[in-house]
Amino acid sequence: MNAAIANRIGILEDDASLRAYLEQIVAEGGELSLAFSAGTVAEAAASIGASPPDLCLVDLQLPDGSGLEFISRLKAAPRPARCLILTVLGDRESVLAALRSGADGYLLKDTPPEQLRRAMLDTLAGEAPMSPRAASYLLEIWKAASERAEIPKDAALTPREVEMLQLFSRGLSYRETAESLGISPHTIGDHVKSAYRKLNVHSCTEAIFEARQLGLLPSRG
Repeated sequence: MNAAIANRIGILEDDASLRAYLEQIVAEGGELSLAFSAGTVAEAAASIGASPPDLCLVDLQLPDGSGLEFISRLKAAPRPARCLILTVLGDRESVLAALRSGADGYLLKDTPPEQLRRAMLDTLAGEAPMSPRAASYLLEIWKAASERAEIPKDAALTPREVEMLQLFSRGLSYRETAESLGISPHTIGDHVKSAYRKLNVHSCTEAIFEARQLGLLPSRG
């Protein structure tokens, strides 16, 4: 694939040797190109500029804060980047905090290189790669969610909110969804807040899952 149209990848990792290793994985992927590589939240934020990457690999524990702060910044941008957590932390609290911040996937640092490269492409395609441990925590949440009472009729999603989630489930960004629906990114943000509130969720991944559980979106084959 031509580098000019390759997916731009940002790396936020404070360990220099691991950062170099991740840069190599990106360089060897024909569909990927390096947007930036940073060791601190401040460096990563400064590297975004006016053109955010398509996907960021984000560590959680950094010298000047948490990778979750950087994810929040990316997700608040007019064209939110996808974010794939890559960390040594596999505890339940870290996984849930990351997903609630808007992370699109969660992997541990011992993930093999080819699997990591595939996970980046899957995330870019709208999937949500999870380490087995992270997936087990999500399964707990989803089981609990399936046992909750149905959403009251007066809190049901509007047709526009359902349409928005359908587009998100296909991997479209906020900007692309806004263009497809013929509305502004600001209006999309309002719809997102409303849908999250009604579904009692904190991330796009959770919202899509809940909408599928309610039969509002088609289940995956």
